[in-house]
Amino acid sequence: MTPADAEAALRAARGARRTLAPFTDADPTLDEQWGYDVQSLDRARRLGSGETVIGAKLGLTSAAKQQRMNVDQPIVGFLTDVMRVEAGSLARTVPGWAQPRIEPEIAFVTAQALSAPLTLDEAARAVDGVCVAAEVIDSRYDGYRFRLPDVVADNTSAAGFLVGPLARPTDLDELARVRCELEVDGHVVHEATGAAILGHPLRALVHLSEHLARRGQTLPAGSLVLAGALTDAVPLLGGSRYTIRMTGLGTLSVGA
Repeated sequence: MTPADAEAALRAARGARRTLAPFTDADPTLDEQWGYDVQSLDRARRLGSGETVIGAKLGLTSAAKQQRMNVDQPIVGFLTDVMRVEAGSLARTVPGWAQPRIEPEIAFVTAQALSAPLTLDEAARAVDGVCVAAEVIDSRYDGYRFRLPDVVADNTSAAGFLVGPLARPTDLDELARVRCELEVDGHVVHEATGAAILGHPLRALVHLSEHLARRGQTLPAGSLVLAGALTDAVPLLGGSRYTIRMTGLGTLSVGA
């Protein structure tokens, strides 16, 4: 399976709202670099069709997500303007996805361009603002069953995202102690703290900076970065309401 063939297969499945068997079922020798080669073709095609890359996203940064997806390291994808969803339009968007799930995230807005590896202190200085966010994931693979190359090729299952108001915390160290609750229809189904993201959410920026440096890429100032899910995702079902609460960052509530 060449990267070009895989990109075409993923694009066709996305358009038809159907899922595929993981590519690694047929070829277990596929590796992480192959996945990023497919992702690069996907990004180039989206840009060619008029989408604009507005940020990046980290995936599988929490132990809960890594255990559920049987993947043992963080991964990186991209965000475009088309993926941004306003709370009032989520219900109209849900039918366009095949097997959507929603998960709570901490989002950063960058104060500077990212292109070289950052220390944790440098990552803090690279933050202009923070907000509570939700990511909608929609894997192209049957039953969310995949290996690392598959999910990287699928742009880390990225489908959509929603963000709350921008905050500018005076002490970013506190992000590790932020308490997060995910409610579905008024019932708390998952809880976590910011430390679920690699021990501290700022480490997501460190990991992203290292990823960009290895590939000679730059993320411009003012970009949005989703640091990764704090908890496991839950199915996004029509008629349900999802509320994410984070101490110090606020609340995001949306109906599907």
